Order: sequence, then C-alpha cells, then structure tokens
Amino acid sequence: MGALYVFLAACGYATVALFGRWIFDHELPMYAVLSWRFAGAALIFHLWTVFSCKQSSPLKTKIACFLMGMFADALQTSLFFLSVAYVGASIAALLLYTFPLFVFLIQRFFFQAPASKIQWISLLLSLLGCLLIINPFQQVSLSSDNFQGIWLGLATGLTYAFYLSFGAHFTKNIPPPTSAAYLTSGAAASFSLIALARGELFFPSLPSEWLLAFLIVLIATVIPLFFLVKGMQILGATQTALLFTLEPIVTILFAVLFFNESFLGTKIIGSLLILSSALLIQKKKIGSSEELEMGK
Repeated sequence: MGALYVFLAACGYATVALFGRWIFDHELPMYAVLSWRFAGAALIFHLWTVFSCKQSSPLKTKIACFLMGMFADALQTSLFFLSVAYVGASIAALLLYTFPLFVFLIQRFFFQAPASKIQWISLLLSLLGCLLIINPFQQVSLSSDNFQGIWLGLATGLTYAFYLSFGAHFTKNIPPPTSAAYLTSGAAASFSLIALARGELFFPSLPSEWLLAFLIVLIATVIPLFFLVKGMQILGATQTALLFTLEPIVTILFAVLFFNESFLGTKIIGSLLILSSALLIQKKKIGSSEELEMGK
C-alpha cells in the first residue's frame, strides 16, 4: 500500500508539467491559472488543518512558511512552467530532477557536509545526463528558445534545491497540512499580485476554465500531497524518495501520449543518467521527510 500511495503521488505530480502545456497551448494567462491552483489548494489545506490538526503551531513558523511560499515556491513554480513552454513537459521534468544534485552541492559548500565517492559519481552522471539531453553533438544547432528553456529548467532545479535545503528548517516542527496550508497561501498571494499587476487576474468563467482549475487544484496539488504523506508514513523518507523518481518517467509517458512529444536517442540515455544520479544522491539520505512533505 505504501508503494501504491507513492506511485499515485508521482502520477499526480507528473500532471503539473502537462497542465503547463495545456495553459500555453490554449494561451491562458499563466499567473492567473497558478493563482487558481494555489488559492484552491490553500483553502482545502486550511480546512484540512481545522478538522485534522489539534496541534497548534507558532505564529512565527506560520509566517515563515507563508513567506517561503510567497517567494521561493512562487519562483520555482514560475521557472518550471516557463521551462515547459520552451522545451516541453518531458525535458522540463527531467531538468527539474537535477535538484538532488544541487541539494548535494548546497549541503557540501554551504553547510560543509562530507561528500562520499558515490555522491561525486552521481554529480558526474547528472552533468553527463544534462549534456546528452541538450545533445550538443546534433547537426542542427539548438534554437535560442531551446537554450532558454534548458537554462530555465536547470534554474528550476537549483531554486527547488534551495527551497528544500533551507525550507526544511521552518517546517520541522509543524504538521504537514499546516505547512502546506501556509506555503500554498503564500504562493497564491504572490501569483495573484503578479496577475493583478499584469492585468490578467480573473476568475474562471468558461466550463473549460473551471475544469482546468478543478483538475490543477485536486489532481496536481492536493491529492498527490495526501498520497505522498500517506506513503511516507508507511515506507519512511528514504524509500519514498527512491520510489518518487518515478515522477519524471510518468511525466515523459504522459507527454508522449497526450502531446506527441518526441523522446528518442540521447534524450533517453541522458534521462537514465539523471535518474541514476537522483537515486544515488537520495540513497545517501540527502532528503528528509520534511523536504518531501513540502511537495512541488
């Protein structure tokens, strides 16, 4: 059951990139849709907190979570969706999965954590995987949009690594639904302000817009977090982290099936190297339960 919960969580989070494609293909304002996503999720998580969490959390911790969601979470999500727009769902998802590599580097150089040979090997595997995905040996040169999408994808992984490395400190002694409630509230506030400043903020009106809002809140945010927490309670953090490397694989399958994205040749080899690197890094317990509970 624990493995099933984690698999369902991976499937849910894999849809985030697909919704990004949906948003750009239908020319919807990205920041308005993201404000729907996080506002709806925040409402559900706050209700969840009221009915399930009897433990009260310090106001300082709640404010820290809100600010972290408002700045770090919003930045990471924006970079990821922009990467999807330039290079597609499958490549963006794989580039995001360089985050264990960046977590390792942050722990090594910011916190002076010791590094093993396996971790340095995973660093090399991840770098080689990125090169193969970029495919510098192809005859046709990459377009400026492709390069921009690749850099945005790597920036997403780096931002997410900082988010996990420093955010775990604030969520250590707070129940997962409470931390999720304030993180998503901060992100909702940030995206709503950006959309308002750009003149794009509006409520769903068409049936297709209500469907998108409903799916992106439940399928891509609330339900996968619930399954992730349930799976982690059964399996523990390390095993959950290892199983969660299924997420980019599921994203690739969805992108090929629903958007006809090509995924051949060196991209396959590069993706396997990045996933192998993530497995090796996570096997050394770089991740923690607090990091996983924060979700994407």
